[in-house]
Amino acid sequence: MDRQKRTSFPPELLKQSNSKRASYFDSYTIGHPQLKEASESLTSAINDAIPGSLILVCGPPGVGKTTLRLRTEQRITTDMLKELESDPGRFAVVGIEAVPPDHGNFNWKDFYKRLLQQLDEPCINHKIKPPTQNESGELQRRTNLGHTAAGPELRQVAEDVLKHRRPSALLIDEAQHFAKMSSGRKLQDQLDSIKSLASMTKIPIVLIGTYELLSFRNLSAQLSRRSVDVHFPRYRADRSEEIKAFKNVLWSFQNHLPLSVALE
Repeated sequence: MDRQKRTSFPPELLKQSNSKRASYFDSYTIGHPQLKEASESLTSAINDAIPGSLILVCGPPGVGKTTLRLRTEQRITTDMLKELESDPGRFAVVGIEAVPPDHGNFNWKDFYKRLLQQLDEPCINHKIKPPTQNESGELQRRTNLGHTAAGPELRQVAEDVLKHRRPSALLIDEAQHFAKMSSGRKLQDQLDSIKSLASMTKIPIVLIGTYELLSFRNLSAQLSRRSVDVHFPRYRADRSEEIKAFKNVLWSFQNHLPLSVALE
């Protein structure tokens, strides 16, 4: 009786395999105070953001920044349900993870393709740019925007789709990977590309990552003035209220351990 009262996972889970029990526990998340505060701050920053602005969310590795992104996307989507029902073509928000390069510099072409996939853009690898006329009036051949498309061409497509879908924000997780460049000058170029994407689409861009993101903000005095920072820290051992909150988080996880015998 006492064990069942203290058990928070579905009792039928005990009849499942060990792998399914482990998967249940691995996927379990808790809306703890630090996460709730960061989510509220981020949602407020997005709602109050001017078109084309940047929002930086920084925190240490493993603190739960991806969970923060997913919770924020869910909250914004819920708040916009009525608007989305009347405008099915619109996206409430778009979230994407910046993938680090296998070697060398950050791959913008791969980033734009992944962004288009998140925007449910069809036939990404089969797009054809219509023929255009040059200054002499001659018809230029049409351009393949599929597998052979260059980064700038894919970026133009991504800009057009973002303008069409009109999300309230573009959330980019693991954004510190933008800094995977070989020189300081190229790091400035990365920042300029991000700012330009926000400016051209008039959509706030949220960069979520580790403290390495601060190097972007420090590169530009203009960005420091116009961007909004959201800090998602760990719990601190020198604050009694945070120690108590952290213990509650651990207790909640302990109650969700799918074990046959409850932990004392």
